[in-house]
Amino acid sequence: MKINFTFSVFVLGVLALVGIESCKNDVEVFAPESDVTVIYGLLSADDAVHRIKVNRVFQGTSSIEDLAQDPSLSEYENIKVDLLELKDNGFAGIETLNQYSFSEALITTKDSGFFYYPNQKVYELTQKLNPEFLYAVQVDKLNGSEIVESTTPLINVVDDVLVKPSGLDFIGLSLASPQDVGGGKEVLPNERVALEFKVPINTKIMDVYLDFHYQNRNLNGDLGDTITISYNVGTSVVSSIPTQIDDAEKIEMDLNPTAFYSFIAAQVPVVMAGDDILQRQPLDVPLTFRMISGGDEFNTYIEVAAPSNSLLESKPDYTNVINGVGLFSTRKFDDRTSLLSKSSIDYLVHGDILAGRKFCHYTNNTDDFPCY
Repeated sequence: MKINFTFSVFVLGVLALVGIESCKNDVEVFAPESDVTVIYGLLSADDAVHRIKVNRVFQGTSSIEDLAQDPSLSEYENIKVDLLELKDNGFAGIETLNQYSFSEALITTKDSGFFYYPNQKVYELTQKLNPEFLYAVQVDKLNGSEIVESTTPLINVVDDVLVKPSGLDFIGLSLASPQDVGGGKEVLPNERVALEFKVPINTKIMDVYLDFHYQNRNLNGDLGDTITISYNVGTSVVSSIPTQIDDAEKIEMDLNPTAFYSFIAAQVPVVMAGDDILQRQPLDVPLTFRMISGGDEFNTYIEVAAPSNSLLESKPDYTNVINGVGLFSTRKFDDRTSLLSKSSIDYLVHGDILAGRKFCHYTNNTDDFPCY
């Protein structure tokens, strides 16, 4: 008996490098009283606390909508969930180094939706993990049935992920520059910015975002909360997963400055008469590159769960859980802050794309429209 893993008959939560929410509701019929365990977990060595979901596929004679709202049909009452720390001894054998026990925890902030909310049960472990080891989750249902388990390596970052461009701390990211226009010079967006990344160990897929941070200053001179706009630079899937530092390949992406400025303009409304906005002030370090790396099994799930391009294509079943279904893999977040170059700020303040948004130069800058 199998489950179409793309439909997620219990809440798997936000499933993505940044967030892919399962939305399909295909349901297969299970034999009476079958107990199918579903595991969802993404481990990171950066996390101090690790949480995974362990549920069962709900069954009953009522409507699916009613069954989905009953947590007792999806949550276990008495199971043992462990995390095993494993080491490959190099001779086709796996050595167990440590065994840690998860404890039950109640999350009270689950978003409303098809399934029960706002409370949900998860399994929680406070433990530092070593990115050089393998980790296996094991679920013992304490009823004599087979152990449900899955294993994953961890993403291991041993070098700077963002390799190019350099000088982001003192020159800043160059999105615009003076260009020849009609016999004179005008600051305009550059055609492209070439980015280069070093792929972390055990990474198959990488998402890259560029965040822009600013604050609104009202007519009284008071600064509001920091506002962040996240621009998706792109996604890359590597052809060969690096398993050690010497294997690490580099990936390249192009950042389109015109598209980036246009995205900011689309997110930031023009200041109208009567608005309580004196100016919009970029933070002194206004940019953050976010690199989100995912493991091999995670990438496979994303590919399998992606929308079909054909009405005739049927989705294959996918799971990397033994004696159950679900996804157990690894994910890691890495950040790199950056200044904006002077010309890039100039275009933010004076450029046609952002006209009317009232962005200003950095604090204490002597250019036109300084922040103060």
